[in-house]
Amino acid sequence: MMMIPRWRRWTRLSLPAAPIVLAAGFAMAQSQTAPAPPAGDYLPSVSDLMIGTIQPRHERLWRAQQQHNWEFAAYELGNLHGAFGRLARAHPTVDNVSLPDMIASVTDQPFAELKSAVQAKDDAAFAKAYGDLTEACHQALNHGVVAIGVPDSASSSDLKAITSARP
Repeated sequence: MMMIPRWRRWTRLSLPAAPIVLAAGFAMAQSQTAPAPPAGDYLPSVSDLMIGTIQPRHERLWRAQQQHNWEFAAYELGNLHGAFGRLARAHPTVDNVSLPDMIASVTDQPFAELKSAVQAKDDAAFAKAYGDLTEACHQALNHGVVAIGVPDSASSSDLKAITSARP
């Protein structure tokens, strides 16, 4: 009886299956590189962005100040300012009002005052600037029915700010 080398046995078995394996591999590769749906199909509303990005940062900024965690307050102030910028880019106009211009006109001064208050670790200046920032946009867009105030209860946020050793 003639012995067939092991490599030959596999060749004989695999050659007929090669087109099937190649076709399956090609199909899998195509499915993995299928184009993603266009990202521009969904644009969160102004309200979605306010609730999902602005409000949490606004609250964390206040809580950081309450804990005298000025480093975290500075961090959240930057995040809050950036979130307003992204909101303005996402929605250039609202009710025929230029949102970037409106945001700048009502937030530039409070943001500058908040930055100074955080750098100086000044509670009173912070409270004034925070209050000025709180209602400015809603009043400017005639959304006075939306009242944003200073948080008055324990946060429902799962974010725990890490405090560093402070003097």
